[in-house]
Amino acid sequence: MLGLMPLTTPNALANQSSRTLVYVCLLALPLCLTVIAAEISVPAFVFEHVMVILVVTSAVVGGRGPAIAVAVAGGIGDNVLLREPIGRPAITGIRDAVDLGLFLGVAFVVGWLVDGLRTARASALQVAHREKDAREALDRLVATVTHDLATPLTAIQGTIQFAHKHSALSEVDIARLLRRIETAAARATSLVRALADTKSIEQRSLSLELHPVDVRLIVEPIVAMLDRAYDRHPIALAIEPTPLVVKGDAERLRRVVENLITNAIKYSPNAGVVEIHLGQKDRDVALTVRDHGIGIPPDARHRLFELGYRTPQAVAVAPGLGLGLYTAAEVVRRHAGTIVVAAPEGGGAMFTVRLPLAAESTCADSDHWSAEGRSTISHAVF
Repeated sequence: MLGLMPLTTPNALANQSSRTLVYVCLLALPLCLTVIAAEISVPAFVFEHVMVILVVTSAVVGGRGPAIAVAVAGGIGDNVLLREPIGRPAITGIRDAVDLGLFLGVAFVVGWLVDGLRTARASALQVAHREKDAREALDRLVATVTHDLATPLTAIQGTIQFAHKHSALSEVDIARLLRRIETAAARATSLVRALADTKSIEQRSLSLELHPVDVRLIVEPIVAMLDRAYDRHPIALAIEPTPLVVKGDAERLRRVVENLITNAIKYSPNAGVVEIHLGQKDRDVALTVRDHGIGIPPDARHRLFELGYRTPQAVAVAPGLGLGLYTAAEVVRRHAGTIVVAAPEGGGAMFTVRLPLAAESTCADSDHWSAEGRSTISHAVF
């Protein structure tokens, strides 16, 4: 039975004691005023006005409960305690009863109105705070989107200007310039689509186009693209040679993989290798992305996949919206998979995504795999 007893915190006890003390004072005050008025022979109409003022003041300060308490105490003091003989009610007719009822009614109405005003004021303050938070969130969103879009667009613009300026030179590596444009455009497109996916998730309208897809054909092109784009963060990829087919939305799975790898790069400000492993584990396809960056505090890991959440360490290192991991976790969940984060030895962070393998019958028909087509997949061992 002890386990079922409610726990009372010291703060709750203190608040309860404070409320009790306030009500005791409110009950005693009208009685004291009644005694004083009787001793100095205050006229009845003056005493009634004083009591009304006291009721209204109690309502404004404390609300409906204190106002009724003061009215009841005043009525008892005036009509019961201080009449001869002591203790005999002085209410002798319908008119006296009506007067007392009206007095209590006034106390109730005034207290009710004050409570209503307080509730309306509290609601208005909450709306104002929400609007302020929304404006601040919008400002952060605009600033971050502007920054994140400006970076790849500037790269595209600079590459095109370089190509125009040196187009007559035979040693210009056109293929390399085109790859830079492709990478920058992919980053800008990925951000826009992440925003669209977040909106769809919040509106519960996210729909997936599920088809058999070899996850190797998703991971390898993204690794190749990002490995070319970031010289300070080489990517080591270990990938199994056998098909790793899941039933999934290839486009959204691409964004999950790209988000995990770009996060590993972005939150490794001191450079370092990004290690990726893709293979089969039990009846799942397992993708692991490990970096050697700032890491994730243990108390923040359970919130990492919340909408808009970013750790203080992440905020200090790079701008962001807190959308990528949120959408990634939702997409993985929609694929009946899991995504977890861990702290590996040596620092950094390690994300693991597991997706159920497709039925063997779907693996046989390679024509239904990703529309990317088959590409040469390299293999590495850590």
